[in-house]
Amino acid sequence: MKQIEIKEEFKKLIPALTKEEYKQLEDNCLEEGIREKIILWNNYIIDGHNRYNIAKQWNLEFETESKSFSSEDEVQIWMLDNQFGKRNLSDAQRYLNRKEKRKLLKEKGKKKQIQTLKQGNKNPDLSTIDKTETINSRKEIADELGWSTGKVAMADVVFKKATPEIEEKVLKNKITFNQAYKQIKKEEKVNLIKTTKEERQDVNKNQAIIYNESCIDFLQRFENNSVDLLLTDPPYSTDLDNVDEFINTWLLTALDKVKETGRAFICIGAYPIEIYSYLKVLLKTNWIVDNPLVWTYRNTLGVTPKMKYNLNYQFVLHLYKEKSNPLDNRITNEMFSVQDINAPDGRVGDRYHTWQKPNELAIRLINHTTKENNIIIDPFACTGTFILNGANLGRKTYGCDIDTNAINIAYERGCKKV
Repeated sequence: MKQIEIKEEFKKLIPALTKEEYKQLEDNCLEEGIREKIILWNNYIIDGHNRYNIAKQWNLEFETESKSFSSEDEVQIWMLDNQFGKRNLSDAQRYLNRKEKRKLLKEKGKKKQIQTLKQGNKNPDLSTIDKTETINSRKEIADELGWSTGKVAMADVVFKKATPEIEEKVLKNKITFNQAYKQIKKEEKVNLIKTTKEERQDVNKNQAIIYNESCIDFLQRFENNSVDLLLTDPPYSTDLDNVDEFINTWLLTALDKVKETGRAFICIGAYPIEIYSYLKVLLKTNWIVDNPLVWTYRNTLGVTPKMKYNLNYQFVLHLYKEKSNPLDNRITNEMFSVQDINAPDGRVGDRYHTWQKPNELAIRLINHTTKENNIIIDPFACTGTFILNGANLGRKTYGCDIDTNAINIAYERGCKKV
C-alpha cells in the first residue's frame, strides 16, 4: 500500500479535539490499541487523523479501510455526515458542520447544472445557475439539527459578526447562541452611538497600514536599511510543521530591511526547540543578540501540572547593533528584561486572538526604541496590535497577514487595508 497521506482540505473539516479529549483518546489507544479502522480514500485519511498521529508517535499497529467516491465533493460530504453522527459536538460545531455540507451540496449542484448546460452548447448562459438553485439551506439545516429556522438565522448572524472571543465561547458551549446574539446586537448599538469626530478632525494622523499578503511579498515593499524597528510576533513552533524551514523563509530578509541604527523585537514561544532554531540563525549574523526579554502574565490559569510547570511567559528576542540608537527606558519598572503585564482578556482590554500581545507591551517597546515618524514594520501583524499602537504614538507603521479574518479585525480596530 502506498504511504498514507494527509490532505489539509479534508483535515480542516474535522473539529479539533481539546487537549483533554486528545489525552483521553491517546490513553485509550495505548491501553486497548487502535481498535477502529482508519478510513482512506486514494490513500488520504478521511477518518482517523488523531488515531493515525497517535499510532505514529507510539508505533502502534492499526488497520485501514478504503472507501470509493467519484469526487472530492462526495468525500467531503461523507466526512461531514460521519463527523455529525459520530462525535459529541457542541451546538456551534454541529451548525458549522451542516452549514459546510449545504455549501458543498450547492457547489456540487452548480457543477452539475453547468455540465448540463454545456452539453451541445459551447457558450451556455451561466447567469441562470443561481436562479435555478432551489435548496432552502436554512430550512434544511434547521431540519437536520432539530432547530427552528429562527435559531439557525441567529447562528448565521453570530458566525458572521462575532468577534473571535465570542465565537470561541460559543464553540466551547460557554455561552448560547442567544446570549452571543444579544451581545453582538448590544455592541452594534454602542458602535452606532460612537462618533468618529476625532478621526475627522485629525485627518493627517498616522494610520497603521496593513496588507493582505504573505510576509515575503510584504518585505519586498521595503528597501534594505530603510526601517527603524522590526516588531513582530510570528507563528510559534506549536503551530508549524517545520520551524527551521519557516524561519529561513523570512527572518534574514526582514532583518536586512532594518537600518544600522535600528533594532528588532521578535516574539517567540519559550520552547527549547524554538529558541534553539532562532539562535542558531541569529548568532551567525552581525546583530547583537541581547538577553531575551521575558513577557510574563499572571492572569491565566491552567490545570495543575503533574510532569512539568505551566508556562506563563513568552520570549521577546531583542536584536541591536553597535550603531543602534540608545534605548529610552528611563521608567524604573520598564528597564528590566522581565516585563510583567497581564495578557489581554475580558478583564484587561480586548482580546481578538489566542497569542495577542498586550497594548502596554507594544507601547513600551516602541517608546524605548523609536521616535515620531520612525518606520515600524510587522510582517505577521495578525489583528494589528503592534502597528496600531505604533501609529497612535505617531510612528509610520506597516504590517501584513495572510489571514483575511485577522485583516478584517485589524481594519475594524483602525488599520487601513491595502
